[in-house]
Amino acid sequence: MPTPEELTGQQRAQWSAAAAGWEKWGDWFDRNSGNLAGWLCDAAGLKPGHTALDLACGAGQPSVTAAGRVRPGGRVIATDLSADMVAVTRRKAQQLGLDNLDVQEMDAQALTFPDATFDAATCRFGLMFCPDPVKAASEIRRVLKPGARFATAVWDVPAKNPFFTSIMGVLGEFVPLPPPDPAAPGVFRLAPPGELERVLKAGGFGSVTVEARPIMLTYESLDQYWEIQTALAAPLRAAIASLSAEKVAQLKARVFESLAPNVAGGVVKLAAVPLCAAAIK
Repeated sequence: MPTPEELTGQQRAQWSAAAAGWEKWGDWFDRNSGNLAGWLCDAAGLKPGHTALDLACGAGQPSVTAAGRVRPGGRVIATDLSADMVAVTRRKAQQLGLDNLDVQEMDAQALTFPDATFDAATCRFGLMFCPDPVKAASEIRRVLKPGARFATAVWDVPAKNPFFTSIMGVLGEFVPLPPPDPAAPGVFRLAPPGELERVLKAGGFGSVTVEARPIMLTYESLDQYWEIQTALAAPLRAAIASLSAEKVAQLKARVFESLAPNVAGGVVKLAAVPLCAAAIK
């Protein structure tokens, strides 16, 4: 079994490999996510003048939205485990002229900030990839000021997220997939009922609320679906990388076949359900 350090290294490598895809398709995801960045900023209680922390910033959300919310007088520090993702968010901040958004490479399980530094914190689709999500939650709580709020989003159970399982369900025909380890980092690590709340409470948070926020992801074509999913989903990229070009073509054909009921006029629509939580230190 890999050590926590080895698991963290694996996550860093996977997300670094996906950074270019997130830079290309991050805006598409934001448009399709039902203003999830706005929800996270609202749930975290961001206000002008706040100093806010965004963890696992990826391609720059909700960091960018948060930077706008804390003006005037406030700033956002965005962190990510992957230096490549940090570079993506930094470029986005520069392009948008956000001089109050700073980006740093950092592991959410080992934050280097002093206690009680931040007025609010957010994390979009990052907590479930931490080898020890309770440790990450505890660290996030530690760096928040008393009474500050933390808002996070993870993915709900696989059955509610065909946007991801449409490929993963077929992938097992081509790649030996071990039974999922419920305690290992992964897309659905915090999906089981009550698990996200348990992790946040175990990390020391109180007043935890969790709600499902269903969204619909729209792809212009089957080919765009394939390009986006294989670009953005780091675990999926890693699995497909082990296949020959011939096997990848066969996998793609099978995935397209399975998606037929979700296609109308060439456009692909697939449901997805983020689980969104808010908690207070």
